[in-house]
Amino acid sequence: MTIFRIILSVVLLISLSFSGEYADAFLENGVSARAQAMGNSLGALDQSITSFISNPSGIGYIRSPQVGLMYTSQFGLANHNYAGFAAPIAKKSSASLNWIRYSVDDIPIRPDILRQVTDPETRRDSVLALNNHPFDTFNDLEQAIYLSVGHFISRSVSLGWRYSRFTLEIPLGVNFKFIHKKLYDVEGYGLGIDLGGRLRFSGAEVFELSKMGQISIGFALRDVTGTIIYWNTKRQDEIRINPVLSFAYEQAINAYDILLNLGIEKEYRYDDKIRYGLECIIKNRLNIRAGLINSGLTTGLGLNFKVMNQIIHIDYSFLNHDLGATHRIGGILEF
Repeated sequence: MTIFRIILSVVLLISLSFSGEYADAFLENGVSARAQAMGNSLGALDQSITSFISNPSGIGYIRSPQVGLMYTSQFGLANHNYAGFAAPIAKKSSASLNWIRYSVDDIPIRPDILRQVTDPETRRDSVLALNNHPFDTFNDLEQAIYLSVGHFISRSVSLGWRYSRFTLEIPLGVNFKFIHKKLYDVEGYGLGIDLGGRLRFSGAEVFELSKMGQISIGFALRDVTGTIIYWNTKRQDEIRINPVLSFAYEQAINAYDILLNLGIEKEYRYDDKIRYGLECIIKNRLNIRAGLINSGLTTGLGLNFKVMNQIIHIDYSFLNHDLGATHRIGGILEF
């Protein structure tokens, strides 16, 4: 395990040297076990506290206080934690405060004996001395704090070619985020803004198909102003704007008390493939999920239940990666 930590520390040091627009890469991991199980494709589907990370317009749907939590041990090396709180602040507006922490702890500092010590006997003695004493260590820490506000808008719309009207939901949201990164004695800070919105309507109303479900189209602009990371080395890195387009379809099968959710999402800052996710909710209790992302297939389960009139969502996801398997556990408590 120690050799993996050494390799990882070298990679992190290189990433700091060439970070640029990838200085927020740790945020791409998301915060939701549900989202990871569905291939991180919830930009037009998530209406809970965790929607801030993919599309903050989802915060506008929150009608009661929520607490969100998540923990991941990524590849057995990095600890990924999340905690957040959301609540309504007006009749059609809600806000949330979220904290994300990603860290690799106890990375050993190994002296460069091969270059610093040239005498073979002295080098041998130095190696033996190091084996008898623990190495000094340092941590890689990346964290972010999000303040998000969402507003729900609903309008009755007529397209003109038909007599009936339909309801169009237009939630909007904004993130104000603070980013902090530290590796050994290199430290950076940044402020950024994300914008999000979506259109959600009934397919049955628009297309006059009685059993058709809900359709959502989402659009987000992450780092809309170009987020600058200011390093204590006097260097500055700019995280450029990242447009994200998403689509969701929700289809109820009333005869079996089943809800099927399909999510599709595409980011345009990277050359990533389109992400797909599918969720089957049975009797609003059991959630079975699967997704497809660049690294392969993702899967997961979720449970919904009540305890003392409080709704609890517990989610689990599994991601198989070349570096190893990742298990994520998260949940949401609704008051």
